[in-house]
Amino acid sequence: MAHKYGGPWSEVKLDAVEYYLQCYSNALTPRRMDIWYIDAYAGSGDREAEREIGGLLEGAPLETVIETLDGSARRALKIDPPFKHFVFIEKDPIRAKQLAEVKNDFPSVEIEVLQGDANSELLKLISKEPWTRKAKSFSRGVVFLDPFSMQVDWSTLRALAATECLDVWYFFNVQAVTRQLAHDFGGVGNKATTLDRVLSPRWRELYAITPEEPSKQSDMFADTIPLEKKEPSAKRTISKAQIDQWFKGLMTEEFAFVSDPLPIITPHSGHTFSLFLAVANRRRKATELAEKFVSYVNKNFGPKSASRRKSGR
Repeated sequence: MAHKYGGPWSEVKLDAVEYYLQCYSNALTPRRMDIWYIDAYAGSGDREAEREIGGLLEGAPLETVIETLDGSARRALKIDPPFKHFVFIEKDPIRAKQLAEVKNDFPSVEIEVLQGDANSELLKLISKEPWTRKAKSFSRGVVFLDPFSMQVDWSTLRALAATECLDVWYFFNVQAVTRQLAHDFGGVGNKATTLDRVLSPRWRELYAITPEEPSKQSDMFADTIPLEKKEPSAKRTISKAQIDQWFKGLMTEEFAFVSDPLPIITPHSGHTFSLFLAVANRRRKATELAEKFVSYVNKNFGPKSASRRKSGR
């Protein structure tokens, strides 16, 4: 059974990352680089999606059909020229088992399926060759982080940046982050632990200290007498787009290059996700190449372009 999640916006996200993977392979394969694809939230390899067919224009009764579409893992496996190594991580044991069966369709490809928490498995993976400093001169890779919500730890992003040889696509759930960030700082409460883990303790920068105006009372001569002066209260007044830009700045301190976020729009919540590319490789040629590819991605897969795409499969 395929993994059921997302909607048309999921296809936009996968189309964008697939385009980048194709460009990446085209650029690095001729240089005989040892290239890897690491999918940290790979699911089952497929996904189920509902689509309406028929209707007046098609001259048939309107009905909803369920289609099985390629997930990120299968899309990556179909890139040609192919990546040399594939690592798929999935926490759910049933989906991990289904993911392992994908290897039957690609018998000549080196595929490793890891069942466990994505953060833990990624840290173990990059602590070994070829990601150690002495062994990684000819190894490069793309990591796709597509969590259900707020599962990616900030410490994991920092560790990926420290490899200096991985490109990271991060499907950032800005809607979930916004829900955790209460309007008043005092309302964050026990959510602070999650925010520390996902955004680092610096998420507190998102709150501006805004002194409240003291209340006033008029006397009989129309003079104003200040009454009790309240303590300043911290408030969050910024938008999702501003949160995105703050998070880009935070990642830029760790990675050599971080793209402008690609907003992903959903029908009920509007701007729900943001797709970032973060490049760990500090060589200028690597960042220039990434900038070129991601510029095309953001131009052609953004909300205006995506709305014209027939991605409602």
